[in-house]
Amino acid sequence: MRTQQKIWHQEHATAQTLPSEMTTASTWQPSQYVVSFYNFLKEHNIPSQGLAVDIGAGKGRNTLYLAHQGFQVTALDYIEQATHHINQAAHSAQLDHVIQTQCMPVDRPWPFQDNFFDIAIDCFASIDIETPAGREVYRDEMLRTLKPGGYALVVVTSVEDEIEQELIKSSPGPERNSSLWPSGKFQKNYDLEELRIFYEKFKIINADTICKKAHKLGRDFMATNYSLIIQK
Repeated sequence: MRTQQKIWHQEHATAQTLPSEMTTASTWQPSQYVVSFYNFLKEHNIPSQGLAVDIGAGKGRNTLYLAHQGFQVTALDYIEQATHHINQAAHSAQLDHVIQTQCMPVDRPWPFQDNFFDIAIDCFASIDIETPAGREVYRDEMLRTLKPGGYALVVVTSVEDEIEQELIKSSPGPERNSSLWPSGKFQKNYDLEELRIFYEKFKIINADTICKKAHKLGRDFMATNYSLIIQK
């Protein structure tokens, strides 16, 4: 098991260092970014009976939200506790028939055909992939498995984020704009230009900067994130 994976196992078990974005799974409130993305799809008359992939699904709050809207959702996560939790939640919500899980790393080839999914969501998932090569695999697999014209939501942490600015200086990771949390967990943060270059194989439909109050690493702070809607 990789170091990053071991850290995530521990964090899912204790929830001590999970950001506030990820600790509301018990209430099943979806991410504000995913709700906004779904509203975008409705405004553009994208049918909600299609196939969706939730990349790095965690405990499944966004998976369940998309399933409730009518999508058939495949939830990907490499933490067994997470996929087990999603399966239990899907059963409790009587959504077993529209939710399936895959316990797998997303930085290796995906077991899906080309042009398979109608939409994809990556809500703070790919920023935890430890290597540039691994993030390229994730990006290229998302591109390969999306149908032509399919949309994806990508949410990442900005280099302007209050805590990440501090960590990049005090505990920098092995590459530009990356950090190491006290637990040893790696995080890749972005500026807008990096994002535009990284996702240049897609058409960037929208790129929003979102600032809001949050709680992470035992303190309240001002979070700054980027929310991208991209299209194959």
